[in-house]
Amino acid sequence: MEFDSNRPRPNLQDVSQLGIKCAKCNTDITQLPFSPTKKEDGSFGTIYCYECNKERRRDFRRDR
Repeated sequence: MEFDSNRPRPNLQDVSQLGIKCAKCNTDITQLPFSPTKKEDGSFGTIYCYECNKERRRDFRRDR
């Protein structure tokens, strides 16, 4: 499945005040296409920055 560049991008939520870091590259994440919720342990779980998530998706497609 190819990425549809004509598809509208989701509205991004400002999450800069939450102090979320990318699980792979440790970059500060300031915007997400969703509002994160805390898990029972108080963390937001595993969240990736745009670039790392793009790489993960590309690798996932390649493995199939």
